Amino acid sequence: MLRLVNRRILLNILSDRQPISRAEIAKISGLNKATISTITSELLKDFCIVEDGSGRTTPIGGKPPTPLRLNAKRFGLFGVDIRADESILALGDFNNRIVARMSFETGSNASSFLNKIGKEIRKLRGKHHSFIEFAGIGVSLPGLVDNHTGKFLLSVVLPWRDVPVVQLLEKATGLPVTIDNSARCSALAEIWHGKAQYAHVRNLLYVSVSTGLACGVVIDGGLYRGGNNTAGQFGHIPINVNGPDCRCGQRGCWDLYASDKATLKRYSEMRGTGGKRISTMRKLVELVDSGDTAATDAIRETARYLGIGITGLINGLDPEVVVIGGEITKAWGVIEPIIVEETKRNLLAPRSHGIAIRPSAFEVRPSLKGALTLVQNSLLSVPHMG
Repeated sequence: MLRLVNRRILLNILSDRQPISRAEIAKISGLNKATISTITSELLKDFCIVEDGSGRTTPIGGKPPTPLRLNAKRFGLFGVDIRADESILALGDFNNRIVARMSFETGSNASSFLNKIGKEIRKLRGKHHSFIEFAGIGVSLPGLVDNHTGKFLLSVVLPWRDVPVVQLLEKATGLPVTIDNSARCSALAEIWHGKAQYAHVRNLLYVSVSTGLACGVVIDGGLYRGGNNTAGQFGHIPINVNGPDCRCGQRGCWDLYASDKATLKRYSEMRGTGGKRISTMRKLVELVDSGDTAATDAIRETARYLGIGITGLINGLDPEVVVIGGEITKAWGVIEPIIVEETKRNLLAPRSHGIAIRPSAFEVRPSLKGALTLVQNSLLSVPHMG
């Protein structure tokens, strides 16, 4: 077990700092040079890492260090980002770089749709012979999931119920499958691929703004899933008890005011019957950039509601950083000052005014990157001992 832990530590450092020499790995990890030498020899033999040519010369001469990198072709990673309208299948390498990607209209029949995805994964495996091995499939889902049973439980945007996603995809592909909801996948991608930016951050709130609205929460450095794996559904906290009925059965939920669906509906109402129908946030943001007043007003109002909800979550969770993801962040210059002003006006603790609020590092489909990261995380994370 200790050897596995040390291998994972070394691979994790390589993933974060590559190219990097053995001496630098020893300095960062605290492992002695003999242990580093043994593990790197094993990893080179297993084709997990490669030597990256010769290093820079040393100030006092002598043999320069040889940098090491992850072998991108050692593992192929599949990621599936399922949304209510369009789902994306991607193949990534060991460095989580996407090498193939395709989109599908999401089917209402879960079993048929997942079998179709499984067929496409088998095709991709046949086409990409350069990978030594395919490590598994990560799946991002828009609703409640049970990580232990591998089931997608329910969603207010997708008509699937109690779907054994892991079982169906594993049967269709023969590969191990890991699932999680889209907001937590996005949060995982953010902290995993932004290690330098979040090196000292232990508590982070990720707000995923899409067809629906949900959150991923990092507490004390770990992704928080809750006692029943359903944590993060803050989009269904009512912010107006006299508001309209929500698909979840309550009234006036945050989702009804700050999701993409709410923004598009708001724009349609502002434009009236004579206005052009806009069906995606991407197109709405383009209208904002072109100076469309109704589009700008619709997004500004959404920003105000985002600020209201985020303020409550900051008061309750006390994160160090709030990250907002989704197409709406392409209008960051419009929404950021409104969100910040709303939070400043209503935060309880004075020190909370210094909390950073920033857009996601991923402009497009952070939940897809998160689905791939589910697999990469299983390969690189240090296992628990004891």
